[in-house]
Order: sequence, then C-alpha cells, then structure tokens
Amino acid sequence: MRRLRAGALLAATSLAVLLVAAPPGRAHHPTDLGLLAPDPPEVTAEAWIVYDDTYGQVLAEMDADSLRSVASVTKILTALVVLETVGADDLVTITHTAASVGESEIGLVAGEAAWTVEELLAALILRSANDAAVALAQHVGGSVAGFAEMMNREANRLGLTDSNFVNPHGLDHADHYSSARDILRISVAAMQNPAFSRIAATRSFSLPPTPEGESRVAVNRNDLLATYPGTLGIKTGYTGRALQTLSAVAQRDQREIYVVVLGSQDHFADVTLLLDYGFDGFGPLTLVPATSDLRRPLAGGVAAQPGTDFEVFPARAEQPPPDTVEPVAADAPGTGASPSAVDPEAEVPAAPVTQRIERQVELPGIRDALAWVWKYWQGLRGEQ
Repeated sequence: MRRLRAGALLAATSLAVLLVAAPPGRAHHPTDLGLLAPDPPEVTAEAWIVYDDTYGQVLAEMDADSLRSVASVTKILTALVVLETVGADDLVTITHTAASVGESEIGLVAGEAAWTVEELLAALILRSANDAAVALAQHVGGSVAGFAEMMNREANRLGLTDSNFVNPHGLDHADHYSSARDILRISVAAMQNPAFSRIAATRSFSLPPTPEGESRVAVNRNDLLATYPGTLGIKTGYTGRALQTLSAVAQRDQREIYVVVLGSQDHFADVTLLLDYGFDGFGPLTLVPATSDLRRPLAGGVAAQPGTDFEVFPARAEQPPPDTVEPVAADAPGTGASPSAVDPEAEVPAAPVTQRIERQVELPGIRDALAWVWKYWQGLRGEQ
C-alpha cells in the first residue's frame, strides 16, 4: 500500500512539473514541454544578448562581450546622465557647436530661443538628434569632453567593464566603444527611470518651431513600437562602422525581455526573432544542452525569484580596445568630427551593480503545483 502511495506521489509530482512546464495546447515533445530550449534563431547581428528582466536571467547570447562601435544606442547613456543631473524644465542655450554637428539632427539653430531639457531629450531619443546630444552635453557637462567624463563615471557606477565613451551621440571613434552586455546594463538602468521610459515609449513629440515659425516634430525611429506588441522602448542606431544597432524591451505574460543587437543588417527583424525566442522558447523549468555553442542558462526562468536580490551580470576582466576606426556619422552614412578621447584609465571600474526586482510576478502554475503536491502528500500521511 505504501509503495502504491509513494508511486502515486511521484506520478503526481511529475504531472505537476509537466503541467507547469508545458504551454497549453502544445505537443508533448521535450522542447514543446518547455523542458529543453530550442536553438536560437539565425540573425544577421554579429553580437547580441537576450535577457529576462523579470527573473534577472540571461537567456542566450552571442559574442556579447566583444568591444564594438555602437552608434546611437550611446544616447541611452547620454539621456540617463542628463536625467540624473538636471531637471526636465531646465532651459538650454543652443550654441553654434551644437547646431553645426550635422548628420542626424532636429535642426537646431544657434542663438534660437532656449529649449527645455525635456524637449531636447525627446529629440535625442526619438529622432536620434546629434545636435540635441551636443546641446545637452554642453549644458550638463560644460563641454562635450566634460560630459564624456560624466558618462564614463556613470558607466563605472553601473559596473560596465567593456565600455569607454568620448561623445554623447555615438559617432564612431577609436576610443568610443561598448559591448552588447554593457548596452544591456545601460538599457535596464535607463528604463527604470520613469522620465526616460515615458519618452522612449512615445511615438511622436511636438518640439519648438524654427525661428522662421516652421513646425518641428520628433517621430520615434523605433518601429517596434508599432510592429511588435508589448514593446516598451528603447533606442535605435546606425553608423557605417557599427552597422545597425538596437536595444529593445517588450512585455508579455508578466515577463519583460530585453534584446540588444550590434552589427546587424536588419535590426528590427533580428530583435523580433530574438524577442519571440525569449518569450516562446523558455518556460519556468526550461533546460538547455550543456554542449550548446552559444551561452545559454541551465535553468531558463528560475535563476532568481521575483523580489530577491541578484547580480545582473558577472564581473569581467578588462579587454584591450578595438582596432582604430575612422569617425563616421551616427544614424546616417557620412563623416563627422569626434571629440578627443577620454583616458580609459582615469576611472577604476566599480563592482557590478546589484539590482532588486521590486515587482512581484506569478509564474503560471508553479506555486499552485507545489502547493497541490504538498497538500496531496499531507493527505496521504493523514490516511495512514
């Protein structure tokens, strides 16, 4: 009798686990049950990372620590530094330096009526305006070089180990680089800032008219806001050296997943595939083969329970900077001037930031299943 009861308990436990892991209405195959993660999709990006922010778990990555030109995803850090330093209603004087930076811009005119920080941030994030980036950098840091020092201090505070910044806009420069993992860290921190996340989710923003009275509107270049349901932000980029870059985050079924792609030929398509992979390929008990060529976790969604402390990414040893590259324009082919480099040895990298997930998220079924198994076991004991 006890053997039967023990067998019944084991069967019940197994059934509960399968019910937790298996998405409703799908075939009973190890991959379909959520017990084995499928291989990641093939994408054009040369480096990428998929991160489940709800559970603090990297789901998959490829070459995520390589040092690369990153183009206008740089502006995520620019906006974060600005928002942590000055108020949204501060008035910013438009200088000749800002108005003449060229390439991707909103059309600032030297000496025109002052803009608010919020208006310039909208131009920066939505339109990817280089002139807005320089205007903000001069206002907050006194100069582009001074602001770059602030960017690197913030990078150190966030625990970035593969990054150095010399400008606020992302123009390619030998001493301006980051990695997919570091851009992900910056993105997570930025989206935790309410002002940033609100602007990043905005489709369009009316800006002050030109001195001649012509209207100016910033339209968000992140097409995923219109094409991928649940997209919350955040930033696109392009240069001839960096190719297409994109950091994005989407929400589905109480999960938030970030994807960063660098060196892409089609960043929107790549991110769409990787977001689908993150949402559909991983359940709460997902396992991955130990022989996988790509770095993936052993347990998909249960590395950290919601509301617990976790270290987002491990510390890494320093790497040498990438090969010297010639400056090219951010967000459009061309050329542009780049400020002098910031000494990468000027700051000592800080330890990785330990974040805390405040929101409580219920994974479907896992607690109910465990509670059911416990009650079943208690019932069996009561019958003895």
